[in-house]
Amino acid sequence: MNRRDFLRYAVVGAAALTLDGCMKRASVQPPTHHSHRTTSYSLNISEALVEMVDGTAVYMWLYEDPMKGPSFPGPVINANEGDRIILSITNTLDEDHSFSVPGVVESGNIAPGEKKVLTFTVPATGTYLYFDSLNAPVNRILGLHGAMVVLPHDTGNNPYTNPASAVRELFNDLGHAEHFPGEPWIAERTRIWLFTSVDPKFNQMAMEGKLINPEELVNSYLPRYFTINGQSGAFAAHDHNNVPSGRIGQPHLIRLLNADVDFHSPHIHGNHVYVTAINAQTRDNAQFVDTFTLAPMDRVDWLLPFMRPPDIPGDPNMPLRELVKNELSKVLGDVPQSPLTYPMHGHDELSQTAAGGNYPQGLVTTWEITGDLDGVDFPSVH
Repeated sequence: MNRRDFLRYAVVGAAALTLDGCMKRASVQPPTHHSHRTTSYSLNISEALVEMVDGTAVYMWLYEDPMKGPSFPGPVINANEGDRIILSITNTLDEDHSFSVPGVVESGNIAPGEKKVLTFTVPATGTYLYFDSLNAPVNRILGLHGAMVVLPHDTGNNPYTNPASAVRELFNDLGHAEHFPGEPWIAERTRIWLFTSVDPKFNQMAMEGKLINPEELVNSYLPRYFTINGQSGAFAAHDHNNVPSGRIGQPHLIRLLNADVDFHSPHIHGNHVYVTAINAQTRDNAQFVDTFTLAPMDRVDWLLPFMRPPDIPGDPNMPLRELVKNELSKVLGDVPQSPLTYPMHGHDELSQTAAGGNYPQGLVTTWEITGDLDGVDFPSVH
């Protein structure tokens, strides 16, 4: 029987889901104060046809919440440092698969139809990638990957338990220092940007049950789709789960993960960002950059300060809603100019395209400033 005959789901729009005892939105939820606890979760290793930005359906192997179906990428696992997780994983496919968080938990081979129960202690605070480590990087690239976010039990104004002094000072300054007027960081102001790409010829081979040689994939991989949280182009740029959104002085933490076999260099407009952690290690020097390169498997945390954009001319003491009142009140074509919206895109030109040339329908999203430092929102334009 062809694999297509027993596909149970189609993932349309590749919406990200969160695994946190139950399924929630993809933004990270603030933890409540509690002692270390044990939480049980379930995942299936499954398959689906995933719709790309141009409407093409691509076969993928995916992790799924048994109650919600598969998602691309897999559900976000939210956890608190030091907690205990009991994770049940069932392989519903026809070949061996696995679940891995390097240095934390390794399932080993999970045979077709087999269920494994993994028990592990949640590691130090930070951003982690979970994935299928078998036949690397084939199984990971074909869709079996997702993000795990670890927060301290008492988050306060900092997402890390024992950050380097430069990072601790940075978060302590938010909302207090003269150069960071506004508010401290809070956990709700977090976004995840998980990058990967798709070369459909290998997905087609998997659907037909053909063995894929890792060396062949790495040497001949020619991606046609580039995604952020499973979305591309306009879909990635208009999904609230992807888009940092707030007033000036409402900083956001962005957790970037690269599940791809290629490097990516995300570049942000409107503000620079502070690099606060790389691969779950906070930085002695929180660099202030607008572009930063992620190697395959890298995880990098950015603090987007939501400063008043420095390239807007005029009196810096005047609220932007007054300084650029006419501009904010306009609709150009069908596009309202309020809020102020800035792009984030990859600096690898190929990654901005889809299906061999559609631009800008690749690895691109946005962030938006919705109001002034004094707490007043910009005019609503419809």
